[in-house]
Amino acid sequence: METFLEKRTLTIYWVVLLIHCIFQHYQLPYVAVTKPMLVPLLFLNILLHDNNIGKPAGKFIFYIGLILAFFGDVLLILINDTFFLSGMIAFMLMNLFYSTSFLLMHPLKIKNSPVLMLTIAFLAFIGYAFFRFLGDSMGNYRIPIIAYMVTISIMVVLAVNVAANTRLRKAATNYLIPGVFIFLIENVLVAANKFHYDHDKDIFVVVMFTYGLAQYLMVQGIAKIYPKNEA
Repeated sequence: METFLEKRTLTIYWVVLLIHCIFQHYQLPYVAVTKPMLVPLLFLNILLHDNNIGKPAGKFIFYIGLILAFFGDVLLILINDTFFLSGMIAFMLMNLFYSTSFLLMHPLKIKNSPVLMLTIAFLAFIGYAFFRFLGDSMGNYRIPIIAYMVTISIMVVLAVNVAANTRLRKAATNYLIPGVFIFLIENVLVAANKFHYDHDKDIFVVVMFTYGLAQYLMVQGIAKIYPKNEA
């Protein structure tokens, strides 16, 4: 059974994600079953392939962030103000744990790094355009959203920074960096759908697919950076 799961966990993950997107499109209540399955499937894959989840620290901290993502998923199943804000906090903490994990992979060195400077400029432009687009529709969420955007921007910058490490560059460019940028897109869509498009079901489908893809890429990146025989 364990061998089957070792080989098929990620396949099951993608099947569940696609089924969830179908449920989301048809607005079926079964989304409350499929959504909380996604992160546990990724974590199960980790447990089956990682012989020491507690070391090194960077990897363990990432895993804590993944657990926080699970709580965020559960809290966001019910779309109301209380649970939305609680889910935001859970994902904000996830961003910070992921950021710390990336920082432990490679120290941040912005000076003399045109790639990081360009990334920061790009994020500043996205943030400006984002707030211009949503305007006053954010209401009382303006401050929490600013705080959230700061944490996700930090995560993006630190993921890009990992690529400065020649040993980790391939894993960073193939997995971590695409993962964090897709996650950024997913979060912009979440906010736009809540505050501008009034919970469009098709946007929810795109949100869930990009979310699932982003988490998958980041988990795979961690697996490449911390191979089993080096854990």
